[in-house]
Amino acid sequence: MKIRMRLSRWLGFLALFFSVSAQAHLMMAQKGTLNLQGDGAYLVVSLPISAFEGVDEDKDGRWSESELDRHTAALREQLSRRIELRDARGLRDQQGLTLVPTPMDDRHDAPITQLVVMVKFDLSGILSPDSAQPASGLRFRIDLFGTQPDERQLSIAVTQGAHKHRLVVRPGHEAQVLFPGGWQVFRDALALGVEHILLGWDHLLFLAVVLLSGGTGRQILLVLSAFTVGHALTLAWATRGPGFLNPAPIEASIAATIVIMASLEWWMRRHCLTMPMPIRLTLVFACALVHGLGLASGLLAMELEPAHRLWSLLGFNLGIELAQCVIALGLILAASFVTRQLHARQVGQIRNALSAMAIAIGAFGLVERLS
Repeated sequence: MKIRMRLSRWLGFLALFFSVSAQAHLMMAQKGTLNLQGDGAYLVVSLPISAFEGVDEDKDGRWSESELDRHTAALREQLSRRIELRDARGLRDQQGLTLVPTPMDDRHDAPITQLVVMVKFDLSGILSPDSAQPASGLRFRIDLFGTQPDERQLSIAVTQGAHKHRLVVRPGHEAQVLFPGGWQVFRDALALGVEHILLGWDHLLFLAVVLLSGGTGRQILLVLSAFTVGHALTLAWATRGPGFLNPAPIEASIAATIVIMASLEWWMRRHCLTMPMPIRLTLVFACALVHGLGLASGLLAMELEPAHRLWSLLGFNLGIELAQCVIALGLILAASFVTRQLHARQVGQIRNALSAMAIAIGAFGLVERLS
């Protein structure tokens, strides 16, 4: 019976191999599957050729058949080193590594732009055929990312019977737990939220702009609250609603909010005017709605699982707020220190210069994103 079960699994894998070989050009780039069944985990993934070293000899961004033939052994070595599945006992053995080069079109001599990789990981003694629970303690790692922006993320659908999960792997997050619990999803999303703020210059610049005008502690708290509520609303709506956002117009709009808000603050100071707090709060809230869409596009790129959507949203939001509060507190303390050391006129000159700098940076980002 065991021999028959193993034979049927390998026959299924071979059938998959011939299907992919015959129609490799139909497989979506940077997509894959990882199926846990019986004593093995069967991986099929399409990888960009720019993720591999030393194969593209003429540096034209494509592989010829001769280049592939000369470097097949090196490719296998890279794959065995850069794709891993491990448990508490260590790395699981790779078995039956197969490479299927994918040409860019149907021509016989068409250059190769993607490489479909198929491999079985040995899971003997890990999976229980009678267990209704998904495998625990397994961690998958892959760091084969291309050089182009759309090649910096891999999406891999993981299945084990009726259990399904999606891994979204990107630089800095190469290792992922299979079938994570709610707490693990929450922690990962929290870290992603913090990272998104720390690496998001436009979000930080807008935060600095709205704090630049200063005010009483209560006014600053109101401004920060309006910003938080605004982007939290659109973040929640976007992740619960359409499921897809086109990042290009959103990113351009975020740059525009920086230019608009910094220009208004600069103009008001130049004319010795103070923006009424209700108007300021309304503007900050409206701009925050746009920023929330930008944050949502980063979260949606993770291809959220419905079962853990709430945990992802809570963790991501909390990560954003934690990073935002720490940065805002640092900016407020720095501004307070500077204002105590200088005269009011000098402080005003510094604020005008910083506003002009923010306008220039925002305008540059807007032109770059529109082009």
